[in-house]
Amino acid sequence: MFYDNNPAKINRFTKPHFLAGGEKAVLLIHGYTGSPREMLWLGTQLHKAGYTVSIPRLPGHGTNKEDFLATSWKDWLRRVYDEYLDLSEAYKTVYIGGLSMGGVLTTLLAAKFQPEKIFLCAPAFMASDSRIKLTPYLRYFIKTIPTEGKTFYKEPEYYDCVKDYCNYDYVGKAADLYKLQKMAIRQLPNIRSKVITVLSKADQSVPFKEKELIDQLLKVPNEYVILEESSHIVTDDVERELVAQRIIGFLNR
Repeated sequence: MFYDNNPAKINRFTKPHFLAGGEKAVLLIHGYTGSPREMLWLGTQLHKAGYTVSIPRLPGHGTNKEDFLATSWKDWLRRVYDEYLDLSEAYKTVYIGGLSMGGVLTTLLAAKFQPEKIFLCAPAFMASDSRIKLTPYLRYFIKTIPTEGKTFYKEPEYYDCVKDYCNYDYVGKAADLYKLQKMAIRQLPNIRSKVITVLSKADQSVPFKEKELIDQLLKVPNEYVILEESSHIVTDDVERELVAQRIIGFLNR
C-alpha cells in the first residue's frame, strides 16, 4: 500500500506549491508522470498578477514507482476534485488550468463544476503513441516497457527523483490515462466555461491534429494560442512568456 512505499519526505523539485495572493484563485494541475514543477513558472506569473495559486501534487507522482503503481485515475481525479472544493470554500472565484493529463482533469472538473474560465495547455485528449489504445488489454500481459529515460529538466537532483517515471512506461498506468482521456472527450460538449487552449506544432507527445477534435466537440467559444517551437511542456518551454501573457490576459478580462 502507499503507506509502505511513499518516502518520508518529498523532493524540493516535486513538492506542491501554494502561493497566497488575491481574492481570485487558480488551480493548476500538472501532467501524467510529471510534478508541480511543470506549472511553477506559470503559477509564479499568475501570482505576480495578483492571483492565489494552488499547484497540488497528484498521488503517486514525484515519489517512486511503487507509490505510482499503487495509484489509479480515481486517485488523480479525486485529488484535484477535493482541491477545487477546498479552494471554492475559501475563494469566490476559482479558475482551473492544466497541462497534458492536467488538461484532461481540468476538462472533467469543468464539466462538473462549470467554473467561469479554464485553460488547457497541450491537453492530452489524444496521444502521439497510438499504442495507448491497446493498454487496457496489454496491462494484463505486459507491466513495463523500457524508454529512453529523457527528462525535460536537466538537473541531476531532478532526474534522481523522477527516474522511476522516465525510464519505463507503465502499461497499467497508461491505461488509466487512456480511461481519463475517453471520459474527458465525452465531457467536452458539456463544458460551459470560457476556454483558452494552448497547442504546439512541435509537441511530440500530443498530436496537433487534436485541434480538430476540440473544435468538433467543444460547444463554447475557444481562444487558441498556437506555438511553433515548444515541446510538450508548453508551460515552461521557450515560449512560456507568451503562454503566461495570453493566459493572464484571458483571466483578467
